[in-house]
Amino acid sequence: MKHKKMVLVLVLSLASAAFAFADFAISFGPAFTSYFVHSKNEGDVPSFGLANLENAVKGLANESNNAAGIAVDMRASFFYLMAQIAFPGKSHKDLFNNVGSTPSFVKKTAVIFDLQLGGGYTFFKESRFNLFVGGGLGLNAVSSTETATILGLDVSYKKLDAMFGLGANVLASFYFTDMIGIYGGIADTFYFVPLNVEKTFKVGGTSFNVSNKDKLKDILANSVNLKLGLSLRF
Repeated sequence: MKHKKMVLVLVLSLASAAFAFADFAISFGPAFTSYFVHSKNEGDVPSFGLANLENAVKGLANESNNAAGIAVDMRASFFYLMAQIAFPGKSHKDLFNNVGSTPSFVKKTAVIFDLQLGGGYTFFKESRFNLFVGGGLGLNAVSSTETATILGLDVSYKKLDAMFGLGANVLASFYFTDMIGIYGGIADTFYFVPLNVEKTFKVGGTSFNVSNKDKLKDILANSVNLKLGLSLRF
């Protein structure tokens, strides 16, 4: 973990120097995130008094969220930085489908954050239309807390994902003046290095926690980011 932090600090420092001394463009606006994560729970689930509920907790392998948010893209010469944050408003509809009627989860807090840092190239740089294609390191963080009542039992589900990966970022910009324009783009990041992935269930008075540090295995995630907004170049 120490070496990973040192590498990240070094990369950020080099990127900061590039942004300070190169041609610079910044784009920002509304965005949409589609996030999917897969994991395999090999831990023993405690007895909740309901076999179907226990099987649902143990079998929670695939989760997905679609959410609106905001995005920022910065480009300087061959370097770029992308950040996007989204706020899911819906929950896991199929989480406990086999436990009587499907419950209505209330999402107290939820956020999806994606960051990319890497290199790329801007095509048609001298024209009003610019096309940027880049690729680099990705960092993802997802946090949510959800509650529901299932067969008279209070149920809560807390999750945290923090992962490294690799991704690509494609941006198309059109400038009405030398400085002001609009842009649209798509980024796709594949996460395969879990830093901290954790799930905590609480059913009644019984809690169950599993993470990538013990029984949570085969963790992979994918995040697709769409964005549209204003672009400024200097």
